[in-house]
Amino acid sequence: MATLREWLEDFLSLFLPNLCAGCDNHLVKGEGCICLHCIMTMPLTGFERYGSNPVMRQFWGQVPIEQATAFATFNKGSALQQMIHRLKYESRPDVGIALGRSFGEQLLRTGWCHPVDIMIPVPLFKGRERLRGYNQAVCIANGMSQVTGIPVDTRSVRRNRNTATQTRKNRFDRSKNVSRVFEAVDSVSLQGKHVLLIDDVITTGSTLVALSEVLLEIPRVRVSVAALAYARS
Repeated sequence: MATLREWLEDFLSLFLPNLCAGCDNHLVKGEGCICLHCIMTMPLTGFERYGSNPVMRQFWGQVPIEQATAFATFNKGSALQQMIHRLKYESRPDVGIALGRSFGEQLLRTGWCHPVDIMIPVPLFKGRERLRGYNQAVCIANGMSQVTGIPVDTRSVRRNRNTATQTRKNRFDRSKNVSRVFEAVDSVSLQGKHVLLIDDVITTGSTLVALSEVLLEIPRVRVSVAALAYARS
């Protein structure tokens, strides 16, 4: 027999239908914020199976990264693009958590994340985070943590100044834009740790290179990278 809560949810859905964050189709019972079709058709990269993958190659000759991967390929006009847009600009942290859980499950199945001690989401400048209400990378990391059990650290590193959007910048300008914008505020707690950096979309990797440089100055720190989406530069 349906509970009062279920009856209420069914009634409210007549006026406020639950729609998939990716395709805007109606969600059925048991689906979260993303429908099964969008989950099953996600353009997964499979990069975690290959050491010499396109994300890893972004860091060659720049910083010594242990391993790097991305969950899915970012294509313009895709359901994934819409999900990320809603996560970043439409106050939908639930989308980031859901995608993070799927990403975490993928990495757990392959054993890719076993050497990792802690996850650090790429910090936002405090003013931008207050304006948005949250850091989208933290949402993704929290979803991954729910599945993998790897703790999330949002205190040891901070972004010390705001930067212009990277969207329309070339590789050189992206690198210059994020040079020395991060600083470690608790380097002692990170000593000897294998840190997994979490970001939403990786294109040239400039932001992650800048953050990695700061972390690799800490004794015995190792750095890996995991982005939700990979956009070809």
